[in-house]
Amino acid sequence: MKHFKQSLLGGALVLATGLAQAEVTGNIAAVSDYLFRGISQSSNAAIQGGFDVANDSGTYAGTWLSNIDFGGGTEVDLYGGYGGETAGGLGYDAGVLYYWYPDSGGDGNEYDYAEIYVGLAMGMFSANIAYTAWGETDDAPFDTGDVYYSIGAEFPMSDLSLGLTLGYYDFNEEIQDDTESYGHFAASLGKDVGDFGSMSVNMEFTNADEDNATINDDGPNVWIGWSKEF
Repeated sequence: MKHFKQSLLGGALVLATGLAQAEVTGNIAAVSDYLFRGISQSSNAAIQGGFDVANDSGTYAGTWLSNIDFGGGTEVDLYGGYGGETAGGLGYDAGVLYYWYPDSGGDGNEYDYAEIYVGLAMGMFSANIAYTAWGETDDAPFDTGDVYYSIGAEFPMSDLSLGLTLGYYDFNEEIQDDTESYGHFAASLGKDVGDFGSMSVNMEFTNADEDNATINDDGPNVWIGWSKEF
């Protein structure tokens, strides 16, 4: 959804509470590796970007895409939802996100799936839940019944910003008996470089290991990124 997708839900919450000022916005990014919830999706560099449309009522919709190293080589995210902020400063967001792999199927697997998400934020802190409502694949994670929980915090430090995310991916083991649930931690140090956008250095790892048939990337993985909104 957002260009640096350490947490899709965190990005959606920022989108819902911040884009009411403009009808259409866009973003572009280049990253040394595209990690999603601690797991590399590209193995190498990725070019990413998207567009968002929002109105004053709090409803929004958008799309985001990136190159990947599976499922035909392209991920396209389509999403929409509703969000805002209470008078007391509590941000809220709920919506639906569809992960589309338009060129998948060549290896005999289809990877498309859809999530329902809910997020809350107060000050520097946020909490999010994403539930996989539908999944097209039968022999890999990201299938019906999966749940991803995450909490996050962002700490401004002069002209830098430190972001922390702690998550847990709870797979529906009745369907995916060869894929174990895992925990995820991410830390990001970002810097605004004015008209040139922003830069970040990121570190992520999971507790998934070689005993996990599908998710076996424990890290730590370090990647750098550049992004710009317009």
